[in-house]
Amino acid sequence: MHADVGNTGEGLNGAIRAQAASLKAQLQANNKLVLADAGGIVVACGTALLLSAGPHFGMAELAALPRLAALVLLVGMPVFTCFGFYRRHARSSSLPDLPILVPGTATALLIALWIENTVNLVPEAPLTTWPILFLALMPLLGGARLVARHREILRLDSRDTADAPREPVLLVGTDASADLFLRAIRQGPARYDVIGIIDSSSTSASLLFHSVPILGAVRDPGPVLARLAAANRLPRQIFLTGPVTHFDRDGMAVLMKWAEGRGIRVRSLPDLTDPEGGCIPPGGGSALRDIDPEDVLTRPQARVERQLLALTYQGRRVLVTGAGGSIGSEMVRQIASLRPAEIVLIENSEFNAYQIDRSLARHFPDVPRHLHICCVRDREKLLALFRRHRPELVFNAAALKHVPLVEQNPAEGVLTNVIGARNVSDAARDVGALAMVQVSTDKAVNTTNVMGATKRVAEFYAQAQDLITREIGWETRFFAVRFGNVLGSSGSLVPLFQEQIARGGPLTVTDPRMERYFMTIREAVELTLVAAAQGLRSPNENGRIFVLDMGKPVRIVDLAERMIRMAGKEPGRDIRIEFVGIRPGEKLFEELFDRNEVVRPAGFAGVNCAVPKPVPISRLRGAMVQLERAARAGDEDAVRRLLADLVPGYCTGGTEPDQQPRVA
Repeated sequence: MHADVGNTGEGLNGAIRAQAASLKAQLQANNKLVLADAGGIVVACGTALLLSAGPHFGMAELAALPRLAALVLLVGMPVFTCFGFYRRHARSSSLPDLPILVPGTATALLIALWIENTVNLVPEAPLTTWPILFLALMPLLGGARLVARHREILRLDSRDTADAPREPVLLVGTDASADLFLRAIRQGPARYDVIGIIDSSSTSASLLFHSVPILGAVRDPGPVLARLAAANRLPRQIFLTGPVTHFDRDGMAVLMKWAEGRGIRVRSLPDLTDPEGGCIPPGGGSALRDIDPEDVLTRPQARVERQLLALTYQGRRVLVTGAGGSIGSEMVRQIASLRPAEIVLIENSEFNAYQIDRSLARHFPDVPRHLHICCVRDREKLLALFRRHRPELVFNAAALKHVPLVEQNPAEGVLTNVIGARNVSDAARDVGALAMVQVSTDKAVNTTNVMGATKRVAEFYAQAQDLITREIGWETRFFAVRFGNVLGSSGSLVPLFQEQIARGGPLTVTDPRMERYFMTIREAVELTLVAAAQGLRSPNENGRIFVLDMGKPVRIVDLAERMIRMAGKEPGRDIRIEFVGIRPGEKLFEELFDRNEVVRPAGFAGVNCAVPKPVPISRLRGAMVQLERAARAGDEDAVRRLLADLVPGYCTGGTEPDQQPRVA
C-alpha cells in the first residue's frame, strides 16, 4: 500500500516536472513574444485608465498605473502560458488562430478583477476600466503574433534568397490547392517564384491572389503568353491547381503547345495525400508519376538573365550543328524562342533531323529555318552551307560522346570530335561569323579516354583561333563551353535507370565510389547561350574556356538510390543495385578544371573561366592533319599515340586528381 502511494507520488512529481519543463521551453522559444505581450499589457493598462477616467485623468490615475500593470502582469502572464499562448510557432500564427486569445485574456482579467475587489489594490480604477482593458489588450496581443509571423517569414525569405535563386513558375487556377501552395511559399523557404496566375474565370483578370497578379483567363491564354514572352519572363514550370479536365479544353491545348515548344514542364500540383505529384503529358490526360530529371537534381537550377539573351540572339542568323541531338535540339528550341532572323540546322541523323524540324514547325512556325542533313566531317559541303547562309552565331554541338563506344572506335571519335570541330571553326572564320561556340565536356579534363582527349583538342583549337582573333584583329570570336553530365540526355544515367527500374532492376552502377557532376539540359544550354553572349561583350578576354558551375559532384550510387525511392520502392529490398566495374576509359572522379589551368571568375553568375596554356595554332594544324590521316586509314594505334602527344596527361592511367588547378 505504501509502495503504491510512493509510486503515485513519484509519477505525479514526474508529470509536474515534465509540464514545468515544457512551459519553460515554450517561454524560451517565444521569449520575444513574451516580452511583447508584457509590453502590450502595460500599454493596455495605461489606455484603459486614460479612457475610463476621461477628462478627470490626473496624477492619481497616473500613480495607479504601475499597480494596475503589475497586477495584470502577475496574473496574466501565468494564465497566458497555461492557456497555450506560447505553444505555437511564430510562423504558424494566422487570423483563425487569434480567437484562442479571447478565453485566456478574459480569464486573466477576471482573476485580476477578483483580486482587486478583494484587496482593493487599485481603488483609482473604476469598474469600467476592466472591459476597456480587455478591448485594448486583444488587438495588441493579436498584433504581436502577426508581427512575429511576418518577421519569421521575412527572415526565411532572406535566407532562401541568399542561398539559391527561386524558380519562376506560372499557376493555372485559384482553387484551394493554389491557396495552400501560395501560403506555403510565403512561409518559406521556397524554391519557386510565382510570376502570375491564369484563372478559370475571365472576370478576375488584373486582380491579386495572395499578392500574385492574375494575368488572364484559361479560355484565352494567348495574350498572357505573348506578354510573358515579350517581357522575357518565361516560367520554368506551369502548375495546374486542379485536374486538367477542370479547365477549358481549347485554352489548355494552346497553353500546353506553347509550353512544350519552349521546354516548359506542365505539372499538376499534388493532392495533400499524394506526395509524388505528377507531370501532365503534352496531350493532357491524367497525371503521370515518371521520374523527371529535374527532380533528381538536388541543387537549385541556375537562372539566367533572358534580357541579355534577347539582345544577343534576336534578329541574328544562327547555325547549330548536331541540331537534332539532346543538347542541340534544346539549343535550337531556346534560340528559336528568342526570335532570330533565321536558324540553320545541320544534322547527320535523318530521324533526329526530322524530329527537330517537326518540333520547330509546330512551335515556332514564324521563325525562318533551313534544315540540312550533313556531317561535320564533310569539309567542302559544310563550307558551302556556311557560305550560302552566312551565319552570325555558330554552335557546334555535333559530337560522339559515349565514352566506351569512342574508346572502341577512336578513329571515328577523332573524325567527328576533332576534324569536325576544326571544319566548323574554319567555316565560321571563312564567312566572318561573330562567334563560334564549341560545346565541350568535363571528360576533356585530365582525361584518360579517347573521347575526352578529342574534346580537349577541340578546346585547344577554339582557344588558339580566339587568340589569333586578338593578334590579327579579325572579327570572329571562338569560345569553348565545358560542362559535365547532362540529366535526361540520350545515353545518360536517368533514362537508363528509369528503364532498369521499370524492369524491376537491378540498377547497374560501375563503382560505389564513382562521382559525376550533373546539370539539366535546359540549364546547360541556357548557360552556354549566356556564356557566348557575355564573351562577345568582353572583347579583350581572349583564349578563355567557359566552365559551367555544376555544384558539387554526386555519387552515382546515391543517384540510383534516390531514383529508386522516387519510384516508391526501397533500395536493396525491392530493387537491388549491382556494381559491374569501371568500363574502358572511365574515371572514378571527373573534374571541371585541368591541373595546368588558371581559374578565373567569369564576371557573371553560374560560370567560371579556365585559361589553359595555349597550343600554337601551327602545331595544332599539323597534328590535326596527322590525326585525320591516321583516322581515315583506320590506324587506331597511331590515333592514340598522336592524341597522347598533343594532350598533356592523356594515357597516364590515373583515376583521381593529383593536383588542383591554379586560381587567379
